[in-house]
Amino acid sequence: MSVTTGIDTPRSENPGAFQFVSDLANELSAGRVELPSFPDTVVRVQHVLRDEGVTTERVARVVSAEAGLAARMLAMANSALLHRGGEQVTDLKLAIARIGHDQIRAAAWTYATAQLRRASTYAAILPQLERLWQQSVQVAAFAFAMAKESRRVCPDESLLTGLLHNIGEVYIVARAANGAAQLDEATTRAWNPSIGRALIENWRLPDEIACAVGGQLDSERSQRGAANVQDVLAVAVAFAAHTAANIPDNVAMARMPAALALGLTDAAFMRIQLESESELKMLQEALG
Repeated sequence: MSVTTGIDTPRSENPGAFQFVSDLANELSAGRVELPSFPDTVVRVQHVLRDEGVTTERVARVVSAEAGLAARMLAMANSALLHRGGEQVTDLKLAIARIGHDQIRAAAWTYATAQLRRASTYAAILPQLERLWQQSVQVAAFAFAMAKESRRVCPDESLLTGLLHNIGEVYIVARAANGAAQLDEATTRAWNPSIGRALIENWRLPDEIACAVGGQLDSERSQRGAANVQDVLAVAVAFAAHTAANIPDNVAMARMPAALALGLTDAAFMRIQLESESELKMLQEALG
């Protein structure tokens, strides 16, 4: 199992919350992930997909161990987002062949979060989990649209990264669900990138996605080189925050270093804004 070292330790004015999340970070650094109600099959799917040469039949065998996950794969394969027109597929192997590895990971992750939201263990934090889920879907929709607009980064990888961008927050609030710590939103947000990156590394997802989640708040683009999925995520997260605050300043967004690397102009942001509603609806349909 991949083990994370050197997790960033954001400051907090809440000592109890800081200690609680620091302990979580230490657990993850030691390779321990504890999340009740998280389906084991989902983790196995992520592991088997580490092999780029894995056969469709092998993936199908792992997925079929969880009926709900198999149904989610079929639904995604037949969704308007991924399959516009043509025959509907009812065979799991055909569905897996159609949607590709990144979308398999996305379907697995959305199935897992749905299980968390339905678990009685987390009834008290259901509003928080729902809010985080809606945030992840919106950022994923923006990331998908931005990658398509840019044509410099894979849209499917961008969509998956958007879905996972706040997995750190999900993990923190879920682990604190038993009242072990009184967490404030500022603390969970501050720790989200580092905890999220550690989780993704432990689940053996692609390194590019782990780096993107860890660097999602790098507004100055400290990385060098060609545009990548971290650029897409940084812009999508910022754009979602502007949209939520009702301050869509497309000119300012286009001046972000990551946006410049992606070639996104203020006109591009206007198109993304106009098209995001339909993209969001199709994404919600695809993800069930």
